[in-house]
Amino acid sequence: MEDKLLEKKLKDFKKIVKEFIQFRKSSIEEVHKLRVSCRELCSLLSIDDFFYYRLKKVMKLSNKIRDIDVFYEFYLDSLPKKYIRKLNLQTIINSTDKVRNKKIDKLYLYLESLVIPNNLEFISKKPIAFFASKGRLTLLNQEELHKYRIYIKKILYNEKNSFPINKVRVNTLKQIKDILGSINDNSNGLKRLSSYEIEGKLFKEIELFTHKENAKLFKVFIKFNGDKLV
Repeated sequence: MEDKLLEKKLKDFKKIVKEFIQFRKSSIEEVHKLRVSCRELCSLLSIDDFFYYRLKKVMKLSNKIRDIDVFYEFYLDSLPKKYIRKLNLQTIINSTDKVRNKKIDKLYLYLESLVIPNNLEFISKKPIAFFASKGRLTLLNQEELHKYRIYIKKILYNEKNSFPINKVRVNTLKQIKDILGSINDNSNGLKRLSSYEIEGKLFKEIELFTHKENAKLFKVFIKFNGDKLV
């Protein structure tokens, strides 16, 4: 069953990459689909596998693209209309699109040179080091929260690769991952917005709004996380 799972994920990845290059795909959905496929394959491979690092390279090249997409699709859309109306959206979009297009071109180049093997060795369950925070997880320590999110992702994919699957645990881990992802997206969105010429008072209002939204999300995270998962 394990070998069949890896075989399927590898086949899916090949198809996604082939179509991504052939049809010059670049939409938010297609980039996300490529990244998910990479993560799923990585979760099944040993870090000693040469192809593991090829997949990580795809992730690295697409990180900034995804950050921009999240900024467009989620962060800006989450802002109240009274703030959106005051922003020079066209200038923001034009500037950001230039950066995204350059990143997409680099991703195409790498994918075109990527040699995908026909077979890979399955690692049934990766050992995961216990998460050791340098301090209590708080909204003020975004770096530690991000590390914890990565930790949760690793556990989640381990659980998804287990047989039988504990659906309750998987669902709880997914909710924690999504909550932390939203906090991270909001923080990155605010940071990106600060790189544009935004009127001081307006930016302060948006900053306060974002911090309040993250505070709400963090309370939900504490409720879901508890001490039963780590």
